[in-house]
Amino acid sequence: MNLFDTLNEALTDEVVSKIAKLTDEEPSKTKKALDGIICTLVAGLVRRTGSTMSVNMLYNQIQKGNQGGELIGDVMSYLNKKDKLDAILKSGDALVSQIFPAYKSPLISMIGTYAGIKKNSSTMYSSLATPILIDAVSREVNNNKMDVDALTTFLAEHHEPLFKRVPEELLEKMIPQLGLQELLSPKFTSSKRIIAPKPASVKPKPAPNTPSQPVAETEEEEESSESSAFPVKWLLIVLVVLALAAGGYYWYQNYYQPSQVSETEIDETTLVADSLNTSDSTNTPTDSAAVKDTTNAAASNIAPATTSGALTQALEPYLSDNTKPAGQVFPMTGVSFLKGSQALDNKSEASITELAELLKKYPKMQVRIQGHSTDAVGVDNKSMATKRAFAIKKRLLVAGITDTRIDAIGIQGSGDKADLKIVSK
Repeated sequence: MNLFDTLNEALTDEVVSKIAKLTDEEPSKTKKALDGIICTLVAGLVRRTGSTMSVNMLYNQIQKGNQGGELIGDVMSYLNKKDKLDAILKSGDALVSQIFPAYKSPLISMIGTYAGIKKNSSTMYSSLATPILIDAVSREVNNNKMDVDALTTFLAEHHEPLFKRVPEELLEKMIPQLGLQELLSPKFTSSKRIIAPKPASVKPKPAPNTPSQPVAETEEEEESSESSAFPVKWLLIVLVVLALAAGGYYWYQNYYQPSQVSETEIDETTLVADSLNTSDSTNTPTDSAAVKDTTNAAASNIAPATTSGALTQALEPYLSDNTKPAGQVFPMTGVSFLKGSQALDNKSEASITELAELLKKYPKMQVRIQGHSTDAVGVDNKSMATKRAFAIKKRLLVAGITDTRIDAIGIQGSGDKADLKIVSK
């Protein structure tokens, strides 16, 4: 049984009606929202299987807060007791941020728009569904005595059911808005990434002159052995072809084309259209030549680290002071764009490299790049602002910063610069 089946059993019509009543929403909209949240959260868990470190962190989180299936076994009892419900919502609020670092707010907004519910309801549903999902995973871990490798296999097997289950209306929103483009890449779509089952033992053929074995039975066993060898041979051929394809893709991405860094992140509309109509994630870039040249320059000509720049002087006192909460916004004064374009000015390199060094120095920090535009050429200002934010994000990815630590959004107006929001410290 996969997680979708387990959660369907737990979130009965009675449970959904109770949740709807708590938020004064229609049960049908509540059901749609919960289904959407579950699909999105499962997508986040599947994405984590692409990184050994991420799966280890998830495994440790499950072990730390393991309820062994107690919550998913009786969701209604938690809904009927305020103290239990409050505790679950508090833990769920933190878990959402762990599954989607820097994407919690977009997730809540996306579900609210998708299901037509209030923002407060979307927040509550997300905080409730997340611990229920994690409890379902922990029950599987307990019942099947899973280690990290087994958990990776279990979650990776949800990739195909996820894309069969998620509505296209939701898929078009969740892929670009929550940074799930990785799920469309060959390492997820070209390989099941599961532990291959051990081949069935083959009964040895008897010696030809064994008196106790009839000849007819020996011939039957030979035919059986030959028929079983056929699929094994083809299985080996398929595995070799997949290995060669994966090797060729790795060479193409890392040697033949080392400077390209997920340019499809810049144009969200093109990303969704191309990713749903093709079986791989190698899309034709739609950005201007100026952006491509800027991206290539980032890969080969990253400016040297600046340890005492204006951004460092502004951020370090804030980051080192634990009494100051996350959420503060800092202007990226050293970053500027060519007029009407998303192409970064050459003088921006030092500030972006400075930010990359700060992210390396503070490994728990998660940020949101907020692009601005008032003079876009060829597109509306909101789209240009988003492209500008992703242009900065690409430079940070080239510098070695993990994608999940960087969000990028566009904000219409407010000049032609960018600023930085500290999501977590």
